[in-house]
Amino acid sequence: MRNICWISLIASTILLGNERVELYGTTVDANGSIVTVSGNPVALYQDQILSADEFTYDRNASIIEAKGSVNVFKAKQFYAISDYSRVNLADDTRYSKPYYMFDQNSGLWLNTEEAQTCKNEIDLASGAVSGCDSRDPLWKIRFSSADYDTDNMWINLYNARLVVNDLPVFYLPYFGYPTDHTRRSGLLIPTFGLSNTEGFYYEQPIYFAPQNWWDAELRPQIRTNRGEGVYTDIRFVDTPSSQGSIEAGYFKEQGDYASANDLANQKHYGYALNYRHSAPLREWFDAKLEGESGLYVDGSWMNDVDYLNLQHSDETQNITDNQVMSRINAYYSSEDNYFGAYVKHYQYLDQASNAQTIQTLPSLHYHRYLESLFGDHLIISADATATDFYRAEGKRALQGDFTVPMTFQTALFDEYLDLSYTATASSKVIGFYGNALPTETGSLYNHGLYASLDHTVSLSSTLIHPYDSMTHVISPFVSYTAAGNRYYNGYYDTYHTNGECVVGSTNPVCDYYTLNEPSDTLSFGLSNYVFEGNNQLLVDRLSQNLRYDDQGSYYGELQNELEWEISSAVSYYNQTAYNHDRNRITKEQNTLRYNDGIVTAGVSHYYADEIRNNIPAYASYWTADAAYQYNRNYRIFGLVAYDYHEDLLKRSEIGFLHTQRCLDFGIRYVQNRRPILTNANGNDSVDDSYIFITIILKPIGGSEFNYKLTN
Repeated sequence: MRNICWISLIASTILLGNERVELYGTTVDANGSIVTVSGNPVALYQDQILSADEFTYDRNASIIEAKGSVNVFKAKQFYAISDYSRVNLADDTRYSKPYYMFDQNSGLWLNTEEAQTCKNEIDLASGAVSGCDSRDPLWKIRFSSADYDTDNMWINLYNARLVVNDLPVFYLPYFGYPTDHTRRSGLLIPTFGLSNTEGFYYEQPIYFAPQNWWDAELRPQIRTNRGEGVYTDIRFVDTPSSQGSIEAGYFKEQGDYASANDLANQKHYGYALNYRHSAPLREWFDAKLEGESGLYVDGSWMNDVDYLNLQHSDETQNITDNQVMSRINAYYSSEDNYFGAYVKHYQYLDQASNAQTIQTLPSLHYHRYLESLFGDHLIISADATATDFYRAEGKRALQGDFTVPMTFQTALFDEYLDLSYTATASSKVIGFYGNALPTETGSLYNHGLYASLDHTVSLSSTLIHPYDSMTHVISPFVSYTAAGNRYYNGYYDTYHTNGECVVGSTNPVCDYYTLNEPSDTLSFGLSNYVFEGNNQLLVDRLSQNLRYDDQGSYYGELQNELEWEISSAVSYYNQTAYNHDRNRITKEQNTLRYNDGIVTAGVSHYYADEIRNNIPAYASYWTADAAYQYNRNYRIFGLVAYDYHEDLLKRSEIGFLHTQRCLDFGIRYVQNRRPILTNANGNDSVDDSYIFITIILKPIGGSEFNYKLTN
């Protein structure tokens, strides 16, 4: 018998095992085991919401058929559209034809002829996927078949063809990618390159994420005319208060390439360790201390500079300083006391051996924080340091430094003027051990003791004057330091008396002599600040020292630093040092920048004319950069770095970037000079020219191709 029910809203609940399916509609037509629901019908099943023009439910087969404008929404992850969909409640499968899916997390859409779903697995027929506007996509990836795991958020495409503006440009037999940001192991985007000297370049990063507290990236690479190598990065978070990384790499040159370029090493290798911990005593040793502790490690070592050059295909991004410094800092700080331990290790890449390089292994530091007495009028603090200066060849030293400053301060003239007097007692003690160099004798390194007492009187003030729209702050100061008593003994007495260890001395015996000859010093300065509301418009700091000793008086360098926000778009920075004795500017830096949101540009000049180790050192270096945001899609940019003194173009770059919601495409041309280590000159350099082509298919990813010309 046929029953027809007309009411404003009918809800039907179907129980299938532990699963509940709810059907809602304004019209229900029941005929035997077949129930038809229409009138804006909706089905609720698991975490999904289904809507269509009409639902048909077969009670015997436990099958729901949705016809016409079928929409499926799943747990804020994706929604799907089809003309017809059949859901088997018994085995949790679904068939849809045709099938359109949009992933809300990634912004990707996928369109296929049909789709077969079993629980969390979706098998897809031939179709296309893209992140662009589905009406006229700029790019899409066509495929012959695909499968999508909605739990793991991972999709696999087979016989994938990248099509840009209906033009096929790339083919892969298989391509898989995630549709969320979950960390997972797999292949990362590769990098390709071509060089006139190194041949074809290919780097394929491999990412490992076995646990949530650490991951690793392995980057094997091949340069067909040069060699092969592999670099790796391991990152970890071992406690809630710490994180670290380990880097290592190895590259082996082909014999022909190493010989043709006269490279000092055929193998390049090195490592680096970075680690930070903000509570090691509490988390490692369960120490119940009121103060704070910390550990910082920044260490690296390499056999030559090409270890850095070969890390990536874009060598312009590498930092290739000749000096590599490794550091380990550890400290504990309480309310009154500070304890620190520091290690410093230096490696000079332009030297064949660093056996005579002095290392700090370690330095122990104690600091007593300021103690205020007599209503903050008397302030006392203290510092003590013990340092082991170590080197593999040559004399080594143990040195102790002690400093106790005591300051009396008060305010005068209704707090318009601040007066302070500081007495600073300091001392050094040094002892030597180890073997001297063959050119030295042990008598050159007698143990030494040094002590001094200096006196400083300072006057300062801070004056504030508000105007209608601005506030001016002026802060003058003047101080005079009188070199008091001095005591020299042993090592310090020997080289103080003969005056051999002066600034710039190359005698190895002077490596540990760090004393400055006593002199009275008059220092004064003036700082100006201009504020408009909470914005700082101008800062100018001027300072000058005058020193007095047995030879008479002389001027120190006049120093001035200026920061000026000329307008909301224009800023200017200047730093100048003037030497009175040489009657010339010895150092100057000028930087002018413009940024109005559309055009960004800057020009900077660094100038130096100094005496270092009794040798004149001159430098004149220009840098300029500019970028123009033509519209929301196009950006043009460029950069130039020029050494005027050496008449050498260090780096130049020009390029453009086209950005859309679903695509980034950029081209840039770069010229760069990089250092290498050769047998002939030790420290040498080569010139490279690059063409970089970058394509990013959002949100899937992309790659970069570069072509490099050397020399």
